[in-house]
Amino acid sequence: MKDGVKNIAIIGANKEALSLLPVLLKDDRSRVRVIADSNKDAMLFKLNELGYRVADSFDVRVTNDLNELKRIEALSIIINALQDHATEKFLEAPEFRSVEKLGPLSARLIWGLKSSPAEGGKTGDQTALLSSFREIVDAVRLTTDRKELLSVILKLATESSRAERGSIMLMSADDDALRVEIAKGMDEEVVRKIRVPLGEGISGRVAREGKSLLISGRAKGGEFAHLMERSDVKSAMCVPLIVSGKVIGVINVSSNESSHTFTEEDLDFLTSLSGLAAEVIYRSNEYEKLRVDAAKFTFWKEIDAIMSSTLPLDNRLNTVARKLVNIFQGLTCFIYIYDEDRNRLFLKAASTKDAKGIGLLSLRPGEGIEGSGIESLNDLVLVDRTEGKIKRVYLTLPMVSQGAPVGSLNAQIVSPNGLSIYQEAFLKDIRDLISDSVYKYKQAEKERLKSRKMFAVDEAGIEMISVRDTRRLATIIAATPAAILGAEGSLLRLKQGGKFQMIASFGLDDKNVREYFLPIEKETVTEVLRKKETVLREFSEEASPYVRAVLAYPIKVNEEIAGVLTFFNKTEDTLLYPFAFSKSDRDIMARFAVYVEKALLNLKRAPEPQEKKKEEVRSKLSLFEERVEQELNRARRLDKGLVLATVRIAGLRNAFPGNTEFEGRLMDAIKKRSRNFDFLARLNEETFGFLFFDTNEKITRVVGAITEFIASDAAVNRAFMEGRAEILYGFANFPADGDSFAALFSKASNRIKLNLNKAFGREL
Repeated sequence: MKDGVKNIAIIGANKEALSLLPVLLKDDRSRVRVIADSNKDAMLFKLNELGYRVADSFDVRVTNDLNELKRIEALSIIINALQDHATEKFLEAPEFRSVEKLGPLSARLIWGLKSSPAEGGKTGDQTALLSSFREIVDAVRLTTDRKELLSVILKLATESSRAERGSIMLMSADDDALRVEIAKGMDEEVVRKIRVPLGEGISGRVAREGKSLLISGRAKGGEFAHLMERSDVKSAMCVPLIVSGKVIGVINVSSNESSHTFTEEDLDFLTSLSGLAAEVIYRSNEYEKLRVDAAKFTFWKEIDAIMSSTLPLDNRLNTVARKLVNIFQGLTCFIYIYDEDRNRLFLKAASTKDAKGIGLLSLRPGEGIEGSGIESLNDLVLVDRTEGKIKRVYLTLPMVSQGAPVGSLNAQIVSPNGLSIYQEAFLKDIRDLISDSVYKYKQAEKERLKSRKMFAVDEAGIEMISVRDTRRLATIIAATPAAILGAEGSLLRLKQGGKFQMIASFGLDDKNVREYFLPIEKETVTEVLRKKETVLREFSEEASPYVRAVLAYPIKVNEEIAGVLTFFNKTEDTLLYPFAFSKSDRDIMARFAVYVEKALLNLKRAPEPQEKKKEEVRSKLSLFEERVEQELNRARRLDKGLVLATVRIAGLRNAFPGNTEFEGRLMDAIKKRSRNFDFLARLNEETFGFLFFDTNEKITRVVGAITEFIASDAAVNRAFMEGRAEILYGFANFPADGDSFAALFSKASNRIKLNLNKAFGREL
């Protein structure tokens, strides 16, 4: 291969790339080695269609395998006409680190200049270059990447004027200052730091005045002396980029060769080039804006479709967060939802696949930048001022709809330039869309949840009104609303003999909880009686590790406080800690209190029995029902299962007259086979009731215990085998077989007879 010949590879067989072949193949300083396209057959068709014949003498390979580019020795230039994401990623390989990469536009300009006849030396070259560039400006498709446009313009500016250094600086919309967009022959670290305010230095003055500037030789004084006194700068030019009378940036070039200084002809050329360049940049910016607007509209429709779907809200938000990442490279997105009842922001979505704390991480208004945003309802931006350059690196956008805060959209971006003002505007538009959708969802969910709780209150209220047993009514009043509100426990006090006595409680089995709750409850009840209204309290973990939130509600009868019902620790399965009771909780309690008042009035008006007894006699069945109702409330709140079972030993008295020892031994046998937290009670002379917690074993253990006992005693075994006694059993599962004691007990009372012969493994 001849010295100075550049090996070239073309990626893409579109018309834009293949139209370069005639010029490239005629240039004796260039050699096309490979034409690559993922669709080889289509590429050959395109070559034929365009009338190109790649002669064998040129030794140009046609392939659909991009990896062949890695095997080309001394590859100098790659012309990438595909410019898709996959190709760009492929070209990031280490093998191409020192290879120059051009787009079709750049190649047309460079080889157009090479093939133009030189008329009059450098001036002729520049004239031909401007003519070629003007043709491309007229015909350029604005799909060209902005970075490539700037690279081509700077390449033409420096090579045509033989400048060693050059840069294109554009006005920043953020702070009216010039920033380097692209540079040649300058240290990258220095480029990142450069920021020239309007009117300062050479570039700032040219941008302010809109006039070109040529400096040749060493400046002995004045405002540019600091530049020209540098030993490596002998000559410099700076021209403005002007569109419709407005300066959008400048082109700078400089030379450090002592034998070469820029001339007025160079300045005229650069000024002419800047006029065409400004037009291209402006048109590119306009196209980019249209493209972004179109992409924004398409994306907006996608987001609208996602947020309008019936998927759970968390799923919708996570999908949106990940879609945003596809739009902005280097972006990480977090979405918080504000819960006004708990007065907290909860992290509900993140663009990261391994996001920790989804649904658990929360912030109070004022905590962190997200909390500060929701407190002030102002957009907040964190900036990085490293090396004198201001970059937006974190943005929090409070989400507000109908005047109410609903959450916060947060974006963190890692990129050389940070978050642009266009990206920020885009995110704000998306923020507004998400805000309205979340608001509608929250309102519908709130109404649905409140309606469901109100329905539960109405069901419990109807039952309470018919209750005539004081203790049973007190148990319902204490336990039912705790389950509906999601409280861990409650305590009911009713006024008796001038004092408010503790009548019933729920969820106070834990000793530590009782020790913390009872003093707090007494203080709160005192405050309720003093204010004659509902009292809400919250406590820090340091002040009260077991009781974090309290709601105390006055129970009134005929406008007088007849009792106080106090709840503690509102919880949810998704949270690790209790949170405060809400206004909605007070509304639900207000409705429940109406039924309580009616029930207490009905209890007072109940007629006295004809035969008075010295003390109230409660049936064993009533005690069993009370315990079952308590456990049902707990099971509903914790989403647990229960099994209610009954066993009747028919003929018990007749089969064993006067044998009371038998009954005691039977109960001991059953207890041994039961767990210590199962509950069993004798309902009458022949019937036993059982309550098993969160188990699928049903009645198996109890029946097994009874059959073992029968088999172990000859007299008992004989009585059952002779038919003088028999065992009948039944059971019901909560919630599958019912949601109330009445429903479960009715199902469990439909008993079947136990086949003892089968149980003992023998046939009659």
